[in-house]
Amino acid sequence: MAATGATTLNHIRHLMSVISERKGFDALCFGKMKLLSAETGRVRGEVEVTRDYLNAIGGTHGGWLSTLVDVGGSLAIASHGFETTGVSTDLSVSFLAPSGEGSNIIFDAQVLKLGRTLAYTRVDIFSGEKMVATGSHTKYVAREQERAAAAAK
Repeated sequence: MAATGATTLNHIRHLMSVISERKGFDALCFGKMKLLSAETGRVRGEVEVTRDYLNAIGGTHGGWLSTLVDVGGSLAIASHGFETTGVSTDLSVSFLAPSGEGSNIIFDAQVLKLGRTLAYTRVDIFSGEKMVATGSHTKYVAREQERAAAAAK
């Protein structure tokens, strides 16, 4: 069952907290991320670009921006009340403009379609008014749908 209002915001905050406490790659992303808003099917967050997120020429690293598409899309899926969000089947990112150290990056992640087996998301990434990247993320969610259906009974 999908969460609503403040429940969705609290659910996403809880998931971010649990993930940031783990060791590993995801913890690096969530540790510095600030949740701006969450509603069913949409999550917005903010991260300041630090030296850790730069490439060799001082710009925001494309791999890090791709991770924001992955993480943002996953959080948008989780906003439907899921504790887990399945596995990635496809991820695509277009890099549109540069950003660098000290930039405040805002991501806006939306679920475009949540089906029985696949979830499709779009994530737009901004630095100020400038869109620096946009991406799509598809995840296999059949097990998550089954868990949600069982929990609703």
